[in-house]
Amino acid sequence: MKVSDWLASHDGEIVTVPSGSPIDEVIARLLNQPCLRDVYVTADDGRLLGHISHKRLAEHLLAEHRPTHTRRQLMERVAGGAARDFMNSAFAVAAPGEELDDVLNRQLEMDIEDMPVVDEDGRTVGAVNLTAVLRDFMNASGGSAAAPAES
Repeated sequence: MKVSDWLASHDGEIVTVPSGSPIDEVIARLLNQPCLRDVYVTADDGRLLGHISHKRLAEHLLAEHRPTHTRRQLMERVAGGAARDFMNSAFAVAAPGEELDDVLNRQLEMDIEDMPVVDEDGRTVGAVNLTAVLRDFMNASGGSAAAPAES
């Protein structure tokens, strides 16, 4: 199955913010969606520029409670900043024409819950979410996605 086929039948949306978004707005966006683990940063034309992980934002928010700080952490704490200042521009993406199995293998190898899918212009068209794929697999195999009963 192609990634584009999977996206056609699933809500593969990811949360994106403009690169100039204040970091406080990015954090608020993350906290308003309890299952959200990542925020993706886009250019004005919609191209995907970077990724900000839940862990990265938590490190920023909790920096004053940590016993030691790196120079970068101290500078970020003082400077505030925008999404572009916190994003990691090295991240994995998938293309709509890729085989879903190949994308899933990369996600598992890289420990990535959501893999953004971008078109040939670098604009997001959705995301492959491991939990949704697992749910589909369990439903197709007749298994139950519910937790096993305790004995």
